[in-house]
Amino acid sequence: MLVSRKPGRTLLLLGLLVAVATVVGACQENLAGGAACPSLCPDTLTVKDVVLSGSDAFDTMTNVVGVPPLGTEQHLLLANYVQGGDSVQTAAILRFDSLIRILPDTDTLAAPKPITRVDSSGVKITVIAPTDSTRDTILVPDSVTFLVFDVDANAADLDTAAVHAQLGTPPIASRVVPRDSVKGAISIRLDTGWVAEHVRDGKRIRLGIRIKTAKSTQLNIGSADGGLPATLFYFGFSDTSKAFTQRNVNTHTTGSPPFSSLADYDLVLKGTPPPATGILAAGGIPGSRAYMRFSVPSALIDSSETIVRANLILHQLANVQFGTADTTDSVLLQVGVVQASPGVTNIAAATLLAAPPTSLGVTGVPTHNFHPDVARADTIPLVGVFALWRQQGPRRSQRAIVLESTGEGSEPRQYLFYSNTAADSLKPRIEISFIPKSGFGLP
Repeated sequence: MLVSRKPGRTLLLLGLLVAVATVVGACQENLAGGAACPSLCPDTLTVKDVVLSGSDAFDTMTNVVGVPPLGTEQHLLLANYVQGGDSVQTAAILRFDSLIRILPDTDTLAAPKPITRVDSSGVKITVIAPTDSTRDTILVPDSVTFLVFDVDANAADLDTAAVHAQLGTPPIASRVVPRDSVKGAISIRLDTGWVAEHVRDGKRIRLGIRIKTAKSTQLNIGSADGGLPATLFYFGFSDTSKAFTQRNVNTHTTGSPPFSSLADYDLVLKGTPPPATGILAAGGIPGSRAYMRFSVPSALIDSSETIVRANLILHQLANVQFGTADTTDSVLLQVGVVQASPGVTNIAAATLLAAPPTSLGVTGVPTHNFHPDVARADTIPLVGVFALWRQQGPRRSQRAIVLESTGEGSEPRQYLFYSNTAADSLKPRIEISFIPKSGFGLP
């Protein structure tokens, strides 16, 4: 047996062993017995659960209709969709406010000369193929007749009602396109005399395009904001010159600030029926987003409590209207995290300032494959969003999310959810699991 040459060291060692035994005993006797226990005995950490609903979970819950805003569409929807006795019809508005009216003279020293005659005029649009090519026959099941209207109304730029009325007049041009050819660039001839009058007299040209179909059809064409603007084209003749001219959509507005994005936009003629009072909607035509601002106590989010789970539970209504034969789940539900500051009181504006979670460094919030036509309870994990809110603090951004359809602005189907006005069993709720604050110290 070894004998220590320093008796004091033996006594110190015995004292430490007694202290450790005391702490371990405390941890075994009482799982919440002191601040030191969770640190020394990790398996004794206590996880607490909290369920919040109604005003305890949310202080604001509403629909924001009209997204994307007029003129900011990445593509323009042409729809003639009928189901269940209701219909969705849309038109693309193309504005050519600045036309090519002069041509350079063959004599390079002479001034350009005005166009006096026009030939071979038309408008060219670009049909955007669906991402999933198997949906071609679903979205465009038959031939399509493109109708072109003169929609130049003597009205303010944002007076879409006046433009809508013009779409009830006889079309100025049309073209029937077989189903297999409804793709890529499509040109529709315009009356050269009509175009020539506008070119010579300094007038603008504003066109509306609708589709006429025997079966429910929806297709997207390119837009200026999406990088594929429609083009007006014609051969122009002056006394000495001839040239093929093209002009993309453009606009001269009188508004302040100028609405430059209104060079082209989608106009909803007949939209998706609005949801019943108290129902949240994501998707549809015109597009809708559901805005949800949380009222979870700051003491829970901003304290040193460790949130390990935060699930949003929603009860979805079965929405059978405007469901296609699509089985590829092309319409999904996604979450946007609102980045507007608490000082932004305009909910519509705050809704547009929503960012995808991944762009904010938040993981674990998937784009959900929920079927719009199924009644069910849906779970959306938000623990990463709660961690972001803690990091940002309560003054930097609103603690709000929006629910969006991935088919926003181009797909009639929409998700429907019960709101805070529903029965208690159907109200949205937040289920939170957290580990209470712990640290070093005596019990």
